Amino acid sequence: MGGRPEFFGPVTHETDEPVFHEPWEGRVFGMSIFVLPLLGRNIDAVRFAQERLPREVYLSGYYRRWLAGLERRLVEAGYLGADEVDARVAGHPPKAIGRRGSPIRREATSRALRLVLRPRLPGWLVGRVLPLILGTARKAPQRQRFSAGDRVRVRATRAPGHTRQPGYVSGKPGVVVSYLGSTVFPDTHAVGRRTPPQHLYTVAFEAADLWGDAAEPGTETRVDLYESYLEPL
Repeated sequence: MGGRPEFFGPVTHETDEPVFHEPWEGRVFGMSIFVLPLLGRNIDAVRFAQERLPREVYLSGYYRRWLAGLERRLVEAGYLGADEVDARVAGHPPKAIGRRGSPIRREATSRALRLVLRPRLPGWLVGRVLPLILGTARKAPQRQRFSAGDRVRVRATRAPGHTRQPGYVSGKPGVVVSYLGSTVFPDTHAVGRRTPPQHLYTVAFEAADLWGDAAEPGTETRVDLYESYLEPL
């Protein structure tokens, strides 16, 4: 939970856990598939919207958090009025109705999604072409600084706003175990800023370095981290 100690605790595993515990969770998942293209396919902005929710909403559950985050982004983008959903749930007209989004774009998005709901596409197209069109993989302008086996330390401070740098690894030493390519940088993508793509690495941390005496002996934690988070040791 963002590296905040008050949320540290054991990870519980649910035996035979279903994909969705209740039908409404599946509907929220389906809604996200449609809404994200309307919002520019910017999942980082949706995550940032979730992080700005009231604490009691954020902690109320995964799909409740997603639903509230999507609603917030739809309000910010002008598709919904500020009180529109609450008013309609309560059964009375909203004070403001948002519809600034283009109806042509909504219709085009709807038609495109219907076409790809159950696609039969060749493997090379799915594995190599679609990620370049729909994903966030991008070529970085500079060469990668690190390779597998390099010892690194995560920068001690975290950037304000949205970041993919967990607080619990900040300032900690680790070892690069793999290079994952380069992608759009989530920290700036979340707020609509255009910055060069960054290289991404998997870094392994000794459990004792992260958790001290409370660590389980002989274990490690692996985290995917962007190049600007890291410095050489």
